Amino acid sequence: MLAFSVLIGSASACFPTDPSPQAWTRSYYVANGSNAEMSKLGCYSSDMTGRMSLFFGAPTDVNGTYGATLWGGQDKTIGEIGEMVKDFVRGYAWCRTGGQQILVGMGTSTSGADNKPDEWMADHGHVWASVVKAVSDWADLTYPGIALVYGAWDAEPSWSAFSKADMWMQGYNAWPENRSVHVHMSADGCPRNSSDDGPCSNGWSQYLVWRAAWQYDPSLPMPQIYAFSGVNARQWQKIDEYGARYQGDGITFYGLMTQYGACMQVGGCDATGNLPHMGHEQLLAELNLSELTQQRSLDTVTDIYWHF
Repeated sequence: MLAFSVLIGSASACFPTDPSPQAWTRSYYVANGSNAEMSKLGCYSSDMTGRMSLFFGAPTDVNGTYGATLWGGQDKTIGEIGEMVKDFVRGYAWCRTGGQQILVGMGTSTSGADNKPDEWMADHGHVWASVVKAVSDWADLTYPGIALVYGAWDAEPSWSAFSKADMWMQGYNAWPENRSVHVHMSADGCPRNSSDDGPCSNGWSQYLVWRAAWQYDPSLPMPQIYAFSGVNARQWQKIDEYGARYQGDGITFYGLMTQYGACMQVGGCDATGNLPHMGHEQLLAELNLSELTQQRSLDTVTDIYWHF
């Protein structure tokens, strides 16, 4: 905690005057495939306004079509997952009592992607984008101004080679009129003190993380800022700085993700259970240490939980 206090203090000269996020939300790893339970979860979430994501597990084949694993629950096709998101939106709309608006990310990940052919990953991303667009159009028509639907993506260097992640995003990006994607990436093994395209885990580099998080038009970066030490925030500031210095295109962060809720549910987070306000303060402070990466505010902080 002392190191964190020193970090915040060192950024005081350029720290924004109003560093509060516009929204605090809860996101979920969805391991329960019940449509009725998704409606209940939407109702429970009706107190929230802002961006959040529903993650349905790793890409997988479901009886010859594309789907996701639901974190060890029953595999669901992408079409079935789209119906689950609709039920979440219905529950949210039915139970909200004020002017709340939810921006829902329908999410998958790159877990296990190394076991899939490149073409399969691209096709999975393409189909995912088509269902996201269809659910988004349905929400715009059925609940205008109440719910907006986006894609969501958890791409982590430790989980797959860059090429697999890039193929999925190429497929998603190729769908006509695709919806934006909440990109909840990690920066595993990336440098914390330099921005010269240093190496990250599993053959990734700062350039490759920057590209996966930011190069594609649909991308809305909301990285994982989990560590108490502030190292995740430092890694992302350096990736942002790399982009500004060498690509002429620094990242605009739309928010960030913490995992305090999931840690409280299942444990195993001795050093990575940041509270939402801690992750927010860490990332914003780091970004404002350099003129190349300054950002006045972050739209949403979302804290992820398990929905069993």
